[in-house]
Amino acid sequence: MKGAELTGSQCFVTVILAVIVVLLYSRKLSAPVIFLSAAAVLAISGIISPSEALAGFGNDAIAVMLMLLVISQIIWRTGFVQWIFEVRLKPSSRYRVFLSQMMPFVGGSSAFMNNTPVVAMMIPFVSDWGNRHNIPASKLLLPLSWAAILGGMITLIGTSTNLIVNSLVVGSGEKGLSILDFTPVGLMLFTGGMAYVLLFGYKTLPRRKSPSEKLAESPREYITNLIVEAGSDLVGKTVESASLRSLKDLFLVEILRGDTVIAPVVPYEVLEAGDQLLLAGKISAVAELVAGRKGLSLAGEEDFPEAEKIHVVKVVVSPRSSFIGVKVKNTNFRGRFDAAILAVHRQGRREEGKIGDMKLRSGDLLLLVTGDDFAGSTANTEDFFVISMIRQIHNIDMKKSIFITASGFSCILLSIFGLVPLFNSLLALIAVFLISRIVSAGELKSMINMNLLVVAAFAIAVGRAVQVTGLGDLLANSVVAWFEPLGVIGVLAAVYLTTNILAELITTTAAATIVFPFAAASATALGIDGTPFYLAVAYGAAANFITPVGYQTNLMIFGPGGYHINDFLKAGLPLKLICAVIAITGISLVHGLF
Repeated sequence: MKGAELTGSQCFVTVILAVIVVLLYSRKLSAPVIFLSAAAVLAISGIISPSEALAGFGNDAIAVMLMLLVISQIIWRTGFVQWIFEVRLKPSSRYRVFLSQMMPFVGGSSAFMNNTPVVAMMIPFVSDWGNRHNIPASKLLLPLSWAAILGGMITLIGTSTNLIVNSLVVGSGEKGLSILDFTPVGLMLFTGGMAYVLLFGYKTLPRRKSPSEKLAESPREYITNLIVEAGSDLVGKTVESASLRSLKDLFLVEILRGDTVIAPVVPYEVLEAGDQLLLAGKISAVAELVAGRKGLSLAGEEDFPEAEKIHVVKVVVSPRSSFIGVKVKNTNFRGRFDAAILAVHRQGRREEGKIGDMKLRSGDLLLLVTGDDFAGSTANTEDFFVISMIRQIHNIDMKKSIFITASGFSCILLSIFGLVPLFNSLLALIAVFLISRIVSAGELKSMINMNLLVVAAFAIAVGRAVQVTGLGDLLANSVVAWFEPLGVIGVLAAVYLTTNILAELITTTAAATIVFPFAAASATALGIDGTPFYLAVAYGAAANFITPVGYQTNLMIFGPGGYHINDFLKAGLPLKLICAVIAITGISLVHGLF
């Protein structure tokens, strides 16, 4: 098979797969657009039929995936899990003991819930603990992200990647994976990963200053743009008489007046309406300045929100944000969230140029000035994650929270014991939540991850093209021939490592969907059950530790931790190698491949 030639249709599908990988890596287009376009091209070319292109939308496993994510969000909104950590878990004052408390909590939560909100909730608590015990956030946030990733490997419902792999299994005509199929090896991975962190890995974690610490120590590094409005009491005053020369924790860097840059700013410079003031210093000091003066507004933004007390809040732009690619001045934060953007940080540094002209990206750390309505207006947003201590849980409806949480876990237990199919129990539970008004139809609609639905559905279409053209069988037979001296375990290792490397470049979901058809064909070529190969794809896709972009929780902690890109490689590579050994060995032992 090593010398087998590709047919025309196989060459065409190979080119489509290569284009998908390149576009995903370049990040010029979103994953839903890429997979939809690929399915369209395959359907138009006649490689797959229209019904095959749309078959994913009728996939039971995809429906289960979406319902699980909805139930997870409803449970999360109760604040019950946050309450357990905040009130019931008593964090130790010792660094490694704290890690040994935090990682199982996060991993256990991530095994049954979407790990993105788990990490979003934990960032402010973990960072606050670090501040109180003089431990930098960079020593804490990577273990936080790793715990979420490792915990998600423990069950089928632990991460959307596992659920997508299951939908691909069902889409290929095989029996779907059960919730606990992931558990034996998943527990090995979580235990081994946590042991590494607590015994050795903590020594590799960098000591970085967070953006907030840098802001306090190097005030000139971060600049905020304010405009002197017409009618302001500053108009006609000199810089000195306006008390802009002696601001606490602030420095007036320059004045932009039309096309003229006035720098350095002399004390006797007279301020005019429309002047843009570039102030460097503590962001909180800017908020205090504006709160005490009328006639100042953010450059390129709407005015500061009105509130009795202005708060400065840190948020991270989510991978699903509608603001990605949008200029700051066009985001309408004031109208939508009762907030205004003060500063943008990207990869631990502030972007150059005017704030209003910056185009936002996933993972950007934003500093917001917020009004009284901010918390309420952002309760269900998917545009960003709030990572400041301002969002704390104080009032919990305990009876309602316990009912919702217990109902969700009951569905899982009924499925585990084979009493009720997970699809049926989840559908019934969502109906109960709607009827009892625990969630409204509008809220339910906003909870459905359409991007994930599109990627999962059209990934099945791409996989179908690989199958019907025989490309999967051809490549699988070649891989089996290449790794024949190493036996079944060698082929399994090739599947895991291929997925694992690809996932660091093009995200977990995309890597899993591309490698899956070849993994399934390899199992068929070897004449064995495909389950170990499906698990290898899922584990390989999830074990992302060496880049900030490979997994969304890594991206979330990138800015708040003040990390450099190389920090992920240095600290995460040993963990990645350990997980590879554990996953390949564990799958082989559990499924009798030795």
